Amino acid sequence: MSILDVVEAHLQRLLERISGLVAVQLSDRDGITLAKTAESKVNVSKLSLVFSNASDQASKLGLGANSTITTFYGGYIIVQATQAPLVITFIGTEELNVGLVKKCLPSLRNSLENVREKVDSVIAATS
Repeated sequence: MSILDVVEAHLQRLLERISGLVAVQLSDRDGITLAKTAESKVNVSKLSLVFSNASDQASKLGLGANSTITTFYGGYIIVQATQAPLVITFIGTEELNVGLVKKCLPSLRNSLENVREKVDSVIAATS
């Protein structure tokens, strides 16, 4: 079982525990999907790329570090969180409990640290 299989299993458990959550996706800063729980009608790759770039630009403007953003898009609630260079995207119905999603983020970020380090080292090696 690969590390990404373990990540997908962890994301699937979140999907089952949080009411209104329909998909969870892990991607890199360029929007490339690394792990996901389900297909979504939302183009997560583009949203991840935009979120990553907007977060970078906001920090350069002295607005402070941005760690999450909540978006209402086409009948969905989308919560995106950064763990540079990773972007975690939660897609839910209008009944999604955003507070519960944000409450699970610290433990999720902790469990993704190994993946974050590997992706970061690949990016550094190719730069």
